[in-house]
Amino acid sequence: MQETLNKKSFSRRFFVGAIGGGAVLSTTPAFGWKAPAKVFPDVHRDVIIIGSGFGGAVTALRLTENGIPVLMIEQGRRWDQPLPPGERRFSKNLYPDGRAAWLSNKTVVPLGPPLPIPKTTGVLQARELAGKTVLNGAAFGGGSITYGGILVKPEKKIYDLVFPREIPYEDLERHYETVSSKLKRSPIPADVLEADCFKHVRVAQEQADRAGIEWEHITTGTDWDIVRDEIAGKIPPSITQGEAVYGVNSGAKATLDNSYLKEAEASGLLEVRTLHQVQDIGVDAEGSYWIQTNELDVDGDVIAKRRYTCKKLFLAAGTVGTSSLLVKAKAKGNLPRLNSEVGKGWGNNGNAYALRLAVNASTGQWQGGPPALVLNQLDHPLTPLNVEHPQLPLGIDLFGLLYFSVGITETRGEFRYDTAKDEITIEWPKEDKGQERINEALLDTMSRLNQANGGVTTSLLTYLKDRVKDDISYHPLGGCVLGKATDFYGRVKGYEGLYVNDGAFMPGSAACTNPSLTIAALAERNMEDILAKDF
Repeated sequence: MQETLNKKSFSRRFFVGAIGGGAVLSTTPAFGWKAPAKVFPDVHRDVIIIGSGFGGAVTALRLTENGIPVLMIEQGRRWDQPLPPGERRFSKNLYPDGRAAWLSNKTVVPLGPPLPIPKTTGVLQARELAGKTVLNGAAFGGGSITYGGILVKPEKKIYDLVFPREIPYEDLERHYETVSSKLKRSPIPADVLEADCFKHVRVAQEQADRAGIEWEHITTGTDWDIVRDEIAGKIPPSITQGEAVYGVNSGAKATLDNSYLKEAEASGLLEVRTLHQVQDIGVDAEGSYWIQTNELDVDGDVIAKRRYTCKKLFLAAGTVGTSSLLVKAKAKGNLPRLNSEVGKGWGNNGNAYALRLAVNASTGQWQGGPPALVLNQLDHPLTPLNVEHPQLPLGIDLFGLLYFSVGITETRGEFRYDTAKDEITIEWPKEDKGQERINEALLDTMSRLNQANGGVTTSLLTYLKDRVKDDISYHPLGGCVLGKATDFYGRVKGYEGLYVNDGAFMPGSAACTNPSLTIAALAERNMEDILAKDF
C-alpha cells in the first residue's frame, strides 16, 4: 500500500523496483548496513530526455507522435498509479508526511514553521541557492505535480520587455492555445466562485474594488466538474481545502502525467525510468552522449548505478537541474565546447509574498484552490507586477488573505561548480535593486488595500516582524538562455544533438506571470523547429 511504502520504518527490510522488465532487489537489514549498489552494462537509446516537467513532457509527446522512440529519465517517482480504495495519493496539507518533500526530514513550504516528516522521495524539492530557498517538483510530471495550476499568458507589452525580438509574441500565440487545450485552461466558473470555500476570493475581489485596484480572474488548468463534486460532497475534499503544492488528491488539477505524458506513453514509444538521479553527462569520442545515473529506492538510498548513451539528448531536468548538469560537465571537461553563457542568466521571476491579517471580514475556515484572482499592477509607478491571491489552507478562519507577486528584476545569477566539494552554487549580487522595487510595489499595494478595508501587512506566520519576503523562489528561471547558451530553439551551442527544453532556457523572467504556460509554449515552438530540421 502506497501510504505504508512512503513511511520509512526501521522494520522494513526490502524494496523491489521493476526497471525495464527486470527487477533489482536491495536489502536494508538492521544496524544500518546497506547492500552495495549494483552496476549494470550501458544502455543505448537513440533519443533520451532527462526530466518530465513542462518542457520534457512536451518533448516526449512531439517526438513519439512522430514515430520516434524515446527513453525518459526522471529523478522522482510516479504518482499516477491506481490506489486501493480509501488511500490518498498525496500528502495532506495540515498533517504532512514523507510524500510532501524530496529527501527532507522537514516540510519545505513556508506555511508556518517547518514540520518534521519521514525522509523519503516526496514531491517537492528545496535547495538553498543564491540566499533563497529554491523550489521545484521532483516527480514524474515535474513541476505540474506541485504548481498551483496557474496558466497565464503574459501581456505583450510586458513580454516584449523581457524576451528577445527573435522570439516574437505572435509566434507563441498558437502554441499557447495548444497547451491551453491540453491542460484545460480556464477561469473559475461563476457557480464555483459562490461556494463557501471560495469566500476568500470574493472578499479579495470586494476589497480590491474598494481600494480602486483592478483585478481579474486567473486562468488555471482545472477540471471544474471535479471541483463541483468536491463542493457537493460526492468525493472527499481536496483542492477545495487548498491542496496544491503536495499534489491534488482528487485529480482536479491538470498535470502532465495525465495529459502530455499519458498520450506519449499510449503511443508505445515512450520508455520511462523513474527514481534515476543523473549525476553527470558528457560526450564520448564517437560523438555519443552519456548519462551517469544513480537509481534510488523510495527512501533515496542508491541501489544501482546505471549509464545510458544516446545520439540526441534533451535536457529538461528543470532550471536548476539542467543548468547544474551543463555547468558541471563543462567544468569537468565532459562537454568542453560549451560556451561562456552556460550557467548565466538565472533569475527568481521577481517572487515575493505578504499576508494581510485583520481584514475585517471572514475569509473562511477552508480557503479553496486553485488560485482564482490576480491584482493587475502592471502600470504601478515603481515597477510592473502582478499580485496573485492564492489560498492559505490552514483549516482555521484567520480573517486573512495571502498575496504573491510576480515582477521583473534585471538581477541575474550565475551557476558555479565547486570541483573540490562537488557542489553547485549560484553567485548572486549583494544588491538587487529590481527586487527592492518589486517589494516596495507589493507593500504599497498592500497598504492601499489596508487603508480602504482595514488590516495589517505581515509576511507568513513564521516571520511576523517582516512585512514582505522574497526568500523563496517558486519560479527559478534561466541558466541556459535561448539565444545565448543555445540558439533560439534550444539547440545547445557547440554540440549537435544536444538540446535544452525547459525553464533553463527562459531569460530569468516570465514577464510578470507564472512561467508554466510560457515554458510549455516555447517548448512546443522549439520542437516544431527541431523536428522539421534535425530528424
